Amino acid sequence: MKKNPWNTLRMGVMSCALIVGVSASVLPAAGIATADTPEKTVQEVTAVPINAAIPVVTSTAVVVKEVVLTSSSENLTTDIKVPQLTGMVDVRYQDELNDIILSHANKDLAAWEKDAADAAAAAKEHGYTYRPYGLTITYTLKSDGTGNPAGVVSLTVTTYGATGGTGMPRVDTYTVLNAAQAQRVTLQDLLGANYKETINAGVIAKIDADPQYFFKDQFKGISDEQGFYVEKGEAVVVFPKYAIAAGVAGSPEFRFALPADLKITPNPTPLPGADKVKVDLAASDVVVNADGVSLVPFRKVAEALGYTVKWNQDTYAAEVMKGAQWTSVSVGKDSYFFAKMAPVALGAAPVILNDSLYVPVKFVSDILRADVTAGATGLHIEQ
Repeated sequence: MKKNPWNTLRMGVMSCALIVGVSASVLPAAGIATADTPEKTVQEVTAVPINAAIPVVTSTAVVVKEVVLTSSSENLTTDIKVPQLTGMVDVRYQDELNDIILSHANKDLAAWEKDAADAAAAAKEHGYTYRPYGLTITYTLKSDGTGNPAGVVSLTVTTYGATGGTGMPRVDTYTVLNAAQAQRVTLQDLLGANYKETINAGVIAKIDADPQYFFKDQFKGISDEQGFYVEKGEAVVVFPKYAIAAGVAGSPEFRFALPADLKITPNPTPLPGADKVKVDLAASDVVVNADGVSLVPFRKVAEALGYTVKWNQDTYAAEVMKGAQWTSVSVGKDSYFFAKMAPVALGAAPVILNDSLYVPVKFVSDILRADVTAGATGLHIEQ
């Protein structure tokens, strides 16, 4: 039988060993086994505050309802169907996640409308025929929470823009745990602490098996924000089109089988106000611009508060995410938003200073909704 070069790789992940390196100097003396001390089996226990909400995973099916977006521009044709999840136990998380997905689609639509208008104007100016651009957004619910692992909901959203030539689809993936307090599911949750080594080895094995279709020198290992989804008991790792393979491959996917009894353990989260994150900024961290607006280092504050920060060098914009919460800021644009709030101006646009992005202090207080107090030595932030 002729081998199909595009059969995706299936690798069984039977077990993953988690090895944590801890210096003996930081362990209690009673916890160190010596030749004179009988070795004891110790069961690791995670301490949970007594006022923490009890995490409950549900295997009830999540359903998708779609929102159709259209454009009034004669320069752009659209086929946009945006998924909105329903049926999650954590309704607040569900609403925030839906808002993220819808916000991305609205931003893509606005950007393509502008590009199409610019292209139409250029065609008219130079006397050639303009062919309307096209924007298509589709989705697939890969896991509804009733499969393996239990409670895992996985969704892909594919955005494809056409300008008359070969398009570059973007595949966004969303994988979450449907629990009383929902949370993002990571590749480490699915494949263990050594997930990068496992996936990298699998990808390289597939590339070596079909070298004529892949660009081996372009694969440098998976990233910390690697796209993936869960489907039929497998973790499916997704790469952008042309990233590591020829265009005929589309967006290459690599499948890794998950143990049949895999369970994702919810991370208990204290009730609001029970365990605030505290950040202190020195006076030297605060910059006052010519208009008297105080600015603080964006990444330093956001990461200290527990957000993940992603910088886009092409657009000079930064995104912050924590759970389903998401927002973004752009250099030179005094426009800020969070979740479903309308964009607001804070008196100063984000700016690059000494190779770092700075935002107004009001971004921390008004957008991230943290408590900010000024003291003699700097700023104190709590969230």
